[in-house]
Amino acid sequence: MSRTVFNKIVSERWRGTLVYALGILGYLLMIVAVYPTFKKTMTAKSQLLKDYPKAVLQFFGVKSINAASFNNYITIELLGLIWIVIMAAFVIAWTRAMISGEIHDGTMELLLSQPVARWQVLTSEGTGLLVGIVSLAVVTAVGSMALGAAFGAKVSYSGFAVFLPLGIALGLAMAGYSLLLSALVNDPRRAVMASAGLTLLFYLIHFGGTYSKVIDKIDWFGIFHYYNPLATLDSGTVPVKSILLLLAFAVVGFGLSLWVFQRKDIK
Repeated sequence: MSRTVFNKIVSERWRGTLVYALGILGYLLMIVAVYPTFKKTMTAKSQLLKDYPKAVLQFFGVKSINAASFNNYITIELLGLIWIVIMAAFVIAWTRAMISGEIHDGTMELLLSQPVARWQVLTSEGTGLLVGIVSLAVVTAVGSMALGAAFGAKVSYSGFAVFLPLGIALGLAMAGYSLLLSALVNDPRRAVMASAGLTLLFYLIHFGGTYSKVIDKIDWFGIFHYYNPLATLDSGTVPVKSILLLLAFAVVGFGLSLWVFQRKDIK
């Protein structure tokens, strides 16, 4: 890793990361502040909860609405879908700038004109992305615990603590294939579209797996099969197998990206 390149990346992108972090905190404040009212309203309308369309609930990462469970609520309102969208947007924007974006903007030649190897450039930028992913996951977990406690919710501290490595692993898995596409595709716009499309495909396959055994088998090859925030929050146990498999996506993606980048013609 090159400290010079790493410092350059941090200085250029810390403001964008801060915007994402503040956005997550702002959204958390909004939904957690509403939780006490939501809990009272939904408790009084228990029959409505039973009749709620299961397909819609599955799309947001749960099988039912439990008004008494803060874990259930935060999964529906944030972790089940919205957080995935936020993390995907952050990761895809960052990886877009790492290879295809740098080449398109003409800054990659300037970087490589310095006494630094290609693998050092990629690992330095990847380390910056890792710091960003960890920062957003920490903001999400700590913000959920702090705001939940402030508004009188029954917070599962152990659950949010073990969600942290799962959230980081999911972000890294997205980064793995997004970086590979950034290395393979010269046009940064197409790289973004390909990464966003693949992420959406993974999610739709995961959603469809609930209704089809064939699709469920395909889902084993997607990242969202290993991301179950509600089960993690409720159990308070680190999902070691899921985290390792998500990290496998990240390692393979980064390794292939490095291999492609080392052989890529920079013009």
